[in-house]
Amino acid sequence: MIKSNTNNSKSRSFSLITTFAFMWVAINFSPQFADLFGYMLILSVGILHGSNDLYLIKKSLVKKQPKLLVVIAIYLSVILGAALLFYQLPLLALTSFVLFSAYHFGEQHWASRLSGNRWMVSLFYFSYGLTILLLLFFCNFDDTAKVIVDITNFSLPENLLLNGLVFFGVVSIILGNHLLTIEFLKKKSVEEIFYLFLFFLLFKAASLIWGFAVYFVLWHAIPSLIDQIKFLHGDINTQTVRKYVLSSILNWIIALFGLAMMYFVFRNDDSVFITIFFSFLAAITFPHVLVISNIYKQ
Repeated sequence: MIKSNTNNSKSRSFSLITTFAFMWVAINFSPQFADLFGYMLILSVGILHGSNDLYLIKKSLVKKQPKLLVVIAIYLSVILGAALLFYQLPLLALTSFVLFSAYHFGEQHWASRLSGNRWMVSLFYFSYGLTILLLLFFCNFDDTAKVIVDITNFSLPENLLLNGLVFFGVVSIILGNHLLTIEFLKKKSVEEIFYLFLFFLLFKAASLIWGFAVYFVLWHAIPSLIDQIKFLHGDINTQTVRKYVLSSILNWIIALFGLAMMYFVFRNDDSVFITIFFSFLAAITFPHVLVISNIYKQ
């Protein structure tokens, strides 16, 4: 199993300080400027953290010796299937994207600190991650509703988000108290509650894109990058970071080039580009979640 560095004081301190700095940006700059910076964060660090999946697959399957080409074909098929799902059934695709992302966020945050029944642990990952996402959506309801209408033509009722937020928040508390050790609850529960309050302040101050970008990059992508580098190379230093970036950069450039081409084609239709952007994120998220989840189990 990857030993998560999200407990590392330096990593958490960096994320904490930078989050406050980015909240200042949200308050003092226009939403358009913050959103532009948010897209830059997502398309740089955010996409980079999912660009090394094929190397992660190869490393994780060394002892099992399956046919690597078959695994790669399956991986690419999942990406294509996700893109087609957005085209044919956008509401189902967007819902699946949110649910997969919720599990992925929760797993990365808690994987090294939980033990117990596998299904209860998985449910906790999912409920915690969904609590974070529903908090973001609820704090930015108007923007969220507009994006959903643009992609799916579905009108989102506000009480659905609030009820979901309360329900999954309660489920997270119940499961957390059952799965986490007494020692952890005594030492870290206040800290974790503080982080949730911090996310609430961030999401209230920021736009939908900016709030998502800050959480996604600082609290998920960077810790995930650290975990992946340790899994691939055994340590975190300048050399291993350089190796990771070099092995990821071609896939990262290809992904950005494809998105840029789609933007050029649909640059005069914002709603179509929003659909394409989220389809792009979803298409690379689905297989990435499966890859990372498999690694955490090793």
